[in-house]
This record gives sequence, C-alpha cells and structure tokens, in this order.
Amino acid sequence: MLQAIATLTYDIAQSFGGYAPHAICLLYDPAIIAVQVVTNLGIAAAYFMIPFAIWRFLRRTEMLPFRSVAVMFLVFILACGASHVTRVLTLFVGGWAYWVDAAVCTVTVIASLGTALGLVRHGPRIVALTGRLLAEQR
Repeated sequence: MLQAIATLTYDIAQSFGGYAPHAICLLYDPAIIAVQVVTNLGIAAAYFMIPFAIWRFLRRTEMLPFRSVAVMFLVFILACGASHVTRVLTLFVGGWAYWVDAAVCTVTVIASLGTALGLVRHGPRIVALTGRLLAEQR
C-alpha cells in the first residue's frame, strides 16, 4: 500500500516540477510525519508569538535606544518561524514548494546575519546602557 502511495506521489511530483514531497523519503511513516508536522508547527507558533510580543513592546516604548536591533530580531524570528512552516509544506507538496522553502531560507539567512552583525555592532553600547540603568536603580 505504501509503495502504491509513494509511486503515485512521485508520478504527480514529476508533472509539477520533478521534485517529490519529502514524505516520500520518510516512507510515509505516519509516526515520523506526525512528529515532523506537530513539532515544526509548534516551533513556528512559538516563533510567531515572540515577534508579536516584541512588536507590542516596541509600540509602547517611544524612547527605546537600539530600536533597529529589536526590529532585526523581529524579522529574524518571523523568518525562522516561516522556515518551519515551509518544512511542513515540503512534506506534502513537491516541486514549487522547495523553491518557496529556498526563498524563505534565503530571507532567514540574511535576517540572521543582519541581526548577528547588529548585535556585534551595538552589543557593547547595549551592555553599557544596561549597566547605567541598573546603577541608577540602586
């Protein structure tokens, strides 16, 4: 039965760009596929909630130094969440879905490197500002 599903899926994939859905590599094992879907969608949900919290914080704080670093984090975390969604998509859809996944991963690497560079650039000043704020509270 699984071989028939795999053959049918492969034949359909060939007509839509030649790439089979990733589930074919997993032999359509329901347990593995369920783990992949549940974990990736759970991680994506968390990644999508974090930027919402950051955005709410940014909206309520007018005088936030290094706002650009927070915005970079927001984009980076959204891109990470999107990459987990595309992983689920490629489980069931072949062909074009891999290009969508590649595009999302490209955005993710750009956002990741930009965020890392922003932290390296502004990190010492963020630490210094935090130290001053803590000293004022004492």
